[in-house]
Amino acid sequence: MKKKLSILCLVVSIMACGRSEKSEKTTAATQSATADSVAKVAKPQNCQSVVEGDKLGKADVYQESAKNIKVSLTLAQDASTMPTSEGCYYNNSVEVLATKKSGSQLFKHTLFKDDLALFVKNDEAIQKAILKKATYKPTFNGQKYITLTLNLTEPDTKRATDYTVYMNYYGEIVKVK
Repeated sequence: MKKKLSILCLVVSIMACGRSEKSEKTTAATQSATADSVAKVAKPQNCQSVVEGDKLGKADVYQESAKNIKVSLTLAQDASTMPTSEGCYYNNSVEVLATKKSGSQLFKHTLFKDDLALFVKNDEAIQKAILKKATYKPTFNGQKYITLTLNLTEPDTKRATDYTVYMNYYGEIVKVK
């Protein structure tokens, strides 16, 4: 009697598990289709860029004599946009690639303007601005960090703000001024 009852419980639980997985798959597929259709509808048209086209995708390489690393900064156009009173503008990101003199990669990290908001008390200026330029700032010492200056520009007012980003040799942001 106990064997029949345990077999019956096992069969019922297996059937119940199979049905919940099917409903989860159906729900996930429906949500994915809905998200795709919303993304297609919400995509803005005729957005502008604050960066000249010839500067996008080209790497600026910096070599410091006191450090045994080479830093390459590549500005790229992000898929996200920011609406303004004049239309919309594409957001930008910068890819930071640090390599040793031997050629081996130290780290590779893509910085977005939203990364700065985590380290700044008032992120209102960051939310209104678009990343326009990134430059390497030499430190002239043997400290184990990289200093970058990120220039953010507000498209409406053309006001520029500079942020200094300190990154360690693992590609982590340590401090933002």
